This record gives sequence, structure tokens and C-alpha cells, in this order.
Amino acid sequence: MLSRLTRRPAELVHTKTDTGIRDELSLFVAAPPEALWALVSDVTQMGRWSPENVGAQWLSRVTGPTVGAWFVGFNRIGPVPWATPCEVTIVDSDRHFEFRVHLIGTRWGYRLEPAEGGTLVTEYREWSHGAPLLKLLRLSGPIGRPRDNLALDGLYRSVYRLKALAEAAQPGPGYRGD
Repeated sequence: MLSRLTRRPAELVHTKTDTGIRDELSLFVAAPPEALWALVSDVTQMGRWSPENVGAQWLSRVTGPTVGAWFVGFNRIGPVPWATPCEVTIVDSDRHFEFRVHLIGTRWGYRLEPAEGGTLVTEYREWSHGAPLLKLLRLSGPIGRPRDNLALDGLYRSVYRLKALAEAAQPGPGYRGD
């Protein structure tokens, strides 16, 4: 646990943009984009692969991936639970799903790119320069860095868990799809 607090996972790509900061990890998954889409766009099931999220509940009349739909995400680290109101911001079926966590100002998302024999999955987190928690993390320096590193370790672990979940659901060799 301590190593998760003191380092950012090396495999993450960290980019400073004109509008903020982006951290992402891409991984090949031996499953078609539609199988990954069914997982990442169902926020009520995100707790199946996320180390922090334990589920979600739709708040809108719309209970599926629709731009503008709201949900509350339920999270936990150790004994500490919290809830986060989120709004779906991008829905491009089988390609891209994103939501904004309004209290802290981050955007989390998944890009799905067809690849030979599967899908290249990219999970990302974006902070805008004006995000309230980003400002607090910067001001807190060494105090805020461990929490951010833990979140990034969670991003890293969630992509690998998503891969395992999606690949385990695929038919075995010899499946012809008919």
C-alpha cells in the first residue's frame, strides 16, 4: 500500500495540455469493442473492476449512457466511503464514454479502438486547470500527492481488471459466432 502512495504508475502517460492535465493508460484486450462498451458504459457495474468505485445509481430518468444523464458513484478506500455526483459528457457507442465528477472537476473516460483480435482500451482522467481539487492538491504538495498517486494506481489496476473481466467473458477457441 505504501508504494502506491509514493509513486505514480510508470506505465501511465501524463500530459499537460492547454486546458489541464491528462493521465491515461492504454492496453490491448482480446475482446471486441462492443463487449468493452457494454462494460464501461454501464456505470452501475463499474465496481466490478474499479479498486475505488463500488457501484453507481442513475439519478436521471434516463438509466443508460446518454449525454447529460446524471448518476451518483459510490466509492470506498478502506473504511472511508463517499459518493460523487457525475454527469455523462461523451457517448459514442462502441468507441468513447466519458463522465464528469462535478465535486472535484475531473473527467474520467474510456476510448475503445478496434484492433486485430480485440480492442485497444484507453482509460483516462483529465483535470482542467480550474478544477477545485487539483488546486487543493497543488497547494497541499506532499500531503495531496499520495492521494493522487493512489487514484492513479487505481486507474492502472482498473484497466487490467477490466481486461481480465472482458477476456474471461469471451467464448473459447473454436467459437465461430454463428
